[in-house]
Amino acid sequence: MKNERTKQGVTNMLYEEDAYLAVFSAKVIACEPLAEEKGEAKWAIVLDRTAFFPEGGGQDADRGTLNGQTVLDVQSEGGAVRHLVKEPLEIGAEVEARLDWEVRYRRMQNHSGEHLFCGIMNQKYGFENVGFHMGDDLITVDLDGFLSPEQLKEIEEEANRAIYANAPIYCVYPERADELVYRSKIDLEEEIRVVIIEGFDACACCAPHVKTTGEIGVLKVIDSMAHRGGVRITLKCGSSAYEDYALLQDEIVQIMRAFSAKRSECHLAAERVSAQLKIQMDTITALKKQITSLYIEKLHDSVAKEPGKREEIIFDSTLDDAQMRALLNEGVAIIPGIVAGFMGTDESGYRYIMAKNEAVAGEGLLLRDLARMMNETLGGRGGGSPKMIQGSVSAKKSEIEAFWKKEVMEYGA
Repeated sequence: MKNERTKQGVTNMLYEEDAYLAVFSAKVIACEPLAEEKGEAKWAIVLDRTAFFPEGGGQDADRGTLNGQTVLDVQSEGGAVRHLVKEPLEIGAEVEARLDWEVRYRRMQNHSGEHLFCGIMNQKYGFENVGFHMGDDLITVDLDGFLSPEQLKEIEEEANRAIYANAPIYCVYPERADELVYRSKIDLEEEIRVVIIEGFDACACCAPHVKTTGEIGVLKVIDSMAHRGGVRITLKCGSSAYEDYALLQDEIVQIMRAFSAKRSECHLAAERVSAQLKIQMDTITALKKQITSLYIEKLHDSVAKEPGKREEIIFDSTLDDAQMRALLNEGVAIIPGIVAGFMGTDESGYRYIMAKNEAVAGEGLLLRDLARMMNETLGGRGGGSPKMIQGSVSAKKSEIEAFWKKEVMEYGA
């Protein structure tokens, strides 16, 4: 069943017959200018034949060069493959074309691995591949049914056994859609190209593939998630899977050293440290609540000693924004004016939150005016509402206290 696609004025897709052709010569049969983008001109070059796979079916276009020019994109229109470059090429000229073979082969490994995985999945569970996208180093596949982690592991193991079997992978071109049983995401009537993984799968596909399952190298499911009533699976194969494993190996070595744990016990060490951190965080939270209570007591004492007091400033390096905000909200119910909280140190700088009693928010010194003054005087950034402002200042504690005394205490909150 040989492919008969070569026509007058239409590109002969060399990759359909030889997926391993990385360097080839071809004749320019069309060169058309395209609308400029961001001031850059582009030209669409049509060759009489090409090994460049154009973007399509969830797979990006091949990369490479034409006479040394970088191919920016490859698209197919009406049987003609258009190679986008920055400089025109003369019609009738012979060009030398080169693929970025590392990218092409990586994609071939991944794509063939996806066929193998989905073929086994379809045979075992009857689900269909209803969505597919392949990036430079991974594949996402959407299935129309749900697979449990155990089922995914089972399919993955069987796919890797098929890789070890080194089964042949080849393409056939049936003349009719009913001539061969195969998987397909769309209904095809003509120009059918079916990729066969002997003993495991038959699937309609126009992309390049490796020659044997052994070339896939290894297949690994790295993620799965519920998606539109089915499941979305992320796969890595071949070089991509090896690089992912190498990265994880480096990470696990660092974790082993950090936890002083054996490789097989890192998760136990992580769980133990996590439990210890939770206990510490609970203790810290309880201590911060005690600190907040002490500040509230101090505010009550301050008002008792000075009944007309209308302002208070608090410096603290332990409370976070949420805890300080809660403290101030309670504070303005005690002091009928402005209560300010500055969090940090002279070395780290200070974040601030200031609150004003709602009953007097529009009287006396307005918080928004105070924020503007701090921005100008204390190297600050911030703002907010009539009831609360927040931001940061670059000034030292002594400078903040001097500002507070002059602009708030003497002015009157």
